[in-house]
Amino acid sequence: MQPLCTVVAFGAAPTKAAARLDAAAGACDLLPFGEDLFARIKRAEAGSMVLLLADESDDPALAGAAKAARILERRGGGEAVVVLPSVPALPGPRARARLERAATLSKCCVVQPVGPASWADAVRCFVEPLAVFGLVGVDPREIHGLLRPRTALLHLWQDDSLDRVLPDAREVLVTCRLRPSATLREVEEAARRVRESTEARLVLAGPEVARDDGPRAIAAVFL
Repeated sequence: MQPLCTVVAFGAAPTKAAARLDAAAGACDLLPFGEDLFARIKRAEAGSMVLLLADESDDPALAGAAKAARILERRGGGEAVVVLPSVPALPGPRARARLERAATLSKCCVVQPVGPASWADAVRCFVEPLAVFGLVGVDPREIHGLLRPRTALLHLWQDDSLDRVLPDAREVLVTCRLRPSATLREVEEAARRVRESTEARLVLAGPEVARDDGPRAIAAVFL
């Protein structure tokens, strides 16, 4: 059976971040960093989504991620997302231009986590809405349709910089990670925060998670 997602970690730090996730709950196949990484990629059963966790933002790192995406595509893989290392502050115009260049060259969706957001949060944001039952579900085509070659900024819900980037959004994915005792009010409040800042299309999901110390909500803002 095809995994929902293949997660490829390029480097020790992304591997450590991905190891904290519940791969079984997310129906993910994790390929950790190692000297034989590309040999394992060539043997992997590619998922319907591919997340490539890059340990650097430079051209060699992007080239390696793009190579892995091409291999997995030939093995039946779906949309590919390159997740870069987190940056401490909201990227300015020049940094956004570099992200657009990276998306063009890699032919992948390129996601830049901001502030406390991380590689693991990107996996949570994109995978949990498809893998975990929730109070608010989404059509898988809505998630896959977001992941064409383009750029997105990834924010945790409590990061104030989210409000500053929402006016620039073209589309927004919000994953509200609801505990078993949660109500739809949390989802409604999340939707209100987005809609007060932008008229961009909102894709909203509410997977129900337990025994998890991750963030309560994550937003991917597509530019």
